[in-house]
Amino acid sequence: MKKIISFLALLLFFSSGIYAFSLKKTSPVPLAEALKKISEHYKINFLYEEINVSKKTVEFNPQLLKEEKLTKVLEQLLGPLSLSWYAIDARNYAIYPTKIGKAVATPFKPDSLTTGKIKGRVQDQQYLPLQFSTISLLHAKDSTVSASTLTDTAGVYVFPAIEAGRYLVRTDLMGYRPAYSKSFQLNKNEEAIVETLLMGTYSQTLKEVKITAGKALIEMKTDRLVMNVENSALASGNSVQLLRSAPFVRVGSDNSVSLQGKKTMIMIDNRPVPENTVTFILQSLPAGNISKVELITSPSAKYDAAYGAVINITTKKSEVEGLTGNINLDGSTGKYSQAVTNGMLTYKNKGLTVYGAAGETIEQNFFSNNAERILRANETPEVLGYNWHRISNNKITTFQGGTELAIGKDQTIGALAEGIIYDSKGPWPTINTFKKLGGPVDSILYTNANFNLDLSTYNYHLNYHLLADSGKNELSILGTYTPFQRKLFQSFPSQLNRPDGTAINTPQTYEMTNTTALNFYLGQVDYTHTFDKQLKLETGIKYQHVNSRSTIDYQLETNGQMHNVPEYSSKNKLKESIAGAYGILSKDWEKDKLQLGIRVENTQATFADNVSQEYFNIFPTLLYQHTINTQHNFSLSYKRTISRAPYNELVPYTVYLNKYTIEQGNPALKPEFDDIYTLSTNIKKLNIALSYTSAKNMSALLPTKQDYITKVNYASRQNLDPSYDLSMYVYFPLRINSWWEIQNSGTPIGYNKVHGKVFNEPYHLSAFHSDFKSSHIFKLSEIIKLQVDAYYWTPYVQVLANFSGYKNVDAALMLDLFGGKGQLRIAGNQLIFKRNDFRQRSDFGNYSQRDMINTDSKRVSIGFNYKFGKTKIKSPDKKLGNDESMRRL
Repeated sequence: MKKIISFLALLLFFSSGIYAFSLKKTSPVPLAEALKKISEHYKINFLYEEINVSKKTVEFNPQLLKEEKLTKVLEQLLGPLSLSWYAIDARNYAIYPTKIGKAVATPFKPDSLTTGKIKGRVQDQQYLPLQFSTISLLHAKDSTVSASTLTDTAGVYVFPAIEAGRYLVRTDLMGYRPAYSKSFQLNKNEEAIVETLLMGTYSQTLKEVKITAGKALIEMKTDRLVMNVENSALASGNSVQLLRSAPFVRVGSDNSVSLQGKKTMIMIDNRPVPENTVTFILQSLPAGNISKVELITSPSAKYDAAYGAVINITTKKSEVEGLTGNINLDGSTGKYSQAVTNGMLTYKNKGLTVYGAAGETIEQNFFSNNAERILRANETPEVLGYNWHRISNNKITTFQGGTELAIGKDQTIGALAEGIIYDSKGPWPTINTFKKLGGPVDSILYTNANFNLDLSTYNYHLNYHLLADSGKNELSILGTYTPFQRKLFQSFPSQLNRPDGTAINTPQTYEMTNTTALNFYLGQVDYTHTFDKQLKLETGIKYQHVNSRSTIDYQLETNGQMHNVPEYSSKNKLKESIAGAYGILSKDWEKDKLQLGIRVENTQATFADNVSQEYFNIFPTLLYQHTINTQHNFSLSYKRTISRAPYNELVPYTVYLNKYTIEQGNPALKPEFDDIYTLSTNIKKLNIALSYTSAKNMSALLPTKQDYITKVNYASRQNLDPSYDLSMYVYFPLRINSWWEIQNSGTPIGYNKVHGKVFNEPYHLSAFHSDFKSSHIFKLSEIIKLQVDAYYWTPYVQVLANFSGYKNVDAALMLDLFGGKGQLRIAGNQLIFKRNDFRQRSDFGNYSQRDMINTDSKRVSIGFNYKFGKTKIKSPDKKLGNDESMRRL
């Protein structure tokens, strides 16, 4: 570990030295490159017509960024090139020529009694706002240009201080025909409202003009980090591999995903992914189809109170006029292989959009567990070893279809249906060994188990959206129905042998069929109102109801026939209703931002028709940020969360994992409550966050009974005593030069302590932990990018168990083909060290257990994505709202 830490420190020192040396260069550089560096330094975006920037060079010294304000830098940079700039908002700046046509576009003047204000809006033929359209203010007499600006995200433009006179307005946007207003008179100290300009599209896309926005790979915001991975080598393999590259994200041996160690909601295009299918969906979603990933470390009260963090994956949109789409082919192999095919079609005409997508994944998936259980009830401890592995032959089919209709200029209604069908089967052999500690094996039980899992889940969704008053009022109404079904069949024929292979006896064969059926209903209304002076109110109500039925049919072979065993079989029902409401008040000042939120939820639940729970909870949130200067700010946040148990854990089921390991449900399981406090600061490019989490009723799968005669162990989810975690998170990017970029992130130091009872005896574990991740992105040419990721995790403690650390290196190569319409990606996982194995150790007095879990994770993948389409048109994201309930399936 010391060698690795020393190497990382040396690399960081060396990179910083190169970076500092590069600041001294003042030779001419392309203007686009200079703007990119400014964008990264000040965390802003530039929007411009490429023809005005692409061929220009400029004398640029990056040292100025540390010494001068943004306005001064832009004046010195753009003035000599006959370019001007305009702040659309705090994050977006437009660049345009000072000289346009016959006249000079003068900078905006401050309001005075000698000037007036001009305001208007631009929309398409379906009355949807057109953002970042170029607006030219023309003198009515000779059509010379007086001033220029861009529309904002609501399609609104403003000329704040214009001399009195007669004018008309022209608007231009790539792929649209120019539109002109009627001439109008502007008087002194008055405001002229120009009629809404409607722009029609060209039959063919204009190719000579391109609007470019320079975005950093990672954007740091108050409550989140945003990975802009579109057209990046980051987007290689599938979504799981992409998330491994994300700052502060941990992917476990079972591909479970967490952000900063918190319970994390996974969303795709603002739609929640069910917990039981999240692995399948992420593995079948190619990273090449992803545009950006939002890592929300401080979710507001708008999100369900069940989550301390949110990861929202935004896919590339087919937001086009006419018919367009894309197709993606992906394959990977280790010891076993996976093939993924999916595609999407979109048709848009006027106010109607119809879209559909489908995909299929065919794979073999390997998962194994080597474990040893030591029982110290006697003078000489007994050892039960078991080695089981599962080879799943999986077929995953996904589909999506929907439509959206614009009603007038402010309203849309939409419908969405999507689903996943999962079929998995294969062998599940187990070898159990029996011996005394330190002695030879006494006997071996061979269980040639097999399984068959059929799963399907669907979402049927209706939505209504209203955006009025230039975005000041927004209303969303959601309705969702989700049916879910799962059926798992397992057969356990076995043979007990001596070490020399001779038979001792043949135990009775047993079979189990587990069936779950669930119906979920949701209704949700969200409303946002933006006041003047940067004050915003967000409110909403939500009601969700679930009916769940589960059965366990345990059958034992007797005289050659299978017979039901009632004591191990069960039928259970669950009903749960959650009513919630939230309110968020946000206020922005020049250097301060305050967000106060509160969410209330009332839960009513009935389990197995005889156990009832009802509880009311309040979940406050707080976020405060203070900006000291353009290089330094800090923020404080607080959030209270609840983690309800998965539905199937709340019914008194009994499931045999093997002959000697039985899991049972726990209707008395209580929800977990976490209080999360975070202090963070940005110092130039360095981001540091200190997070403290206090957990009450954390749940864990723990042994509840050990039969020392039969060797059978019983386990169920149990609530732990209060526990806590204190961790420091650091993110530090470096740009060495125009072709080498580094993203460093990790937890330099963390400490957690867990308390709980096992076999009615108190236990506690505590440990320090650290992790580091360094991503190096190389732009080898205009069409080739390479990324190399190195990561290291120290051992850590979780739920009364010790876990091992791991380390390795991943790499990905991306090639742009067919003028950017096609992308080829080649990636390798765990290239340097041996395959990552996950080791776990638990010690509870007379009972202890060691596990080593491994998967087919050392792999090579190749993927190809091809997209076709012309003019881009923005369409709003859809979302479902059944966030927490789908996670608990």
